[in-house]
Amino acid sequence: MRNLPGFSPMRLALLLTGGFFVVVVVVAVLATRSGGDDAETTSNTASSERKPLKVVITGTESAKEEVTDGGIAGLGIFKASGAITDRGTVTTYRGLTGANNSVILLRFVTKGREGGITYMVKIDTTRRPVRPRWWIQSGTGAYKGLQGRGDESENATYTVSTLTGRVWH
Repeated sequence: MRNLPGFSPMRLALLLTGGFFVVVVVVAVLATRSGGDDAETTSNTASSERKPLKVVITGTESAKEEVTDGGIAGLGIFKASGAITDRGTVTTYRGLTGANNSVILLRFVTKGREGGITYMVKIDTTRRPVRPRWWIQSGTGAYKGLQGRGDESENATYTVSTLTGRVWH
């Protein structure tokens, strides 16, 4: 690198670093004000309002062996409350992926009186703290087009999973 007249290499590096920092801050401010591509957009209709949901899924690790290939891990029941009030049966599928099988993927396929919802849960065991997240993959009947996401927790014996979060149409 050639020296510019009146600028030592150290001073030039400091100016370039400061300039880069200013550009990053300006871009961040503009992205925040514009909402960015992933900004949440809601209309004034009640159907897009994000409403709380709690789903308790019981007895789904009943396969008596550890399923890792995406197969059925168990059958059970579910009860949803909050934005959805329904109950019925659930089939749980379990698979492993990622480096050294470090990511657990659970798929809860529920069938209730109003329709069915498939919830996906991703548990990345390499992250600390481990924070299982769920989202709605699909819905049928009254739940067609339903979207949602939130956190998943389990009891100590993995026989009860609780999904808490928000849903919207």
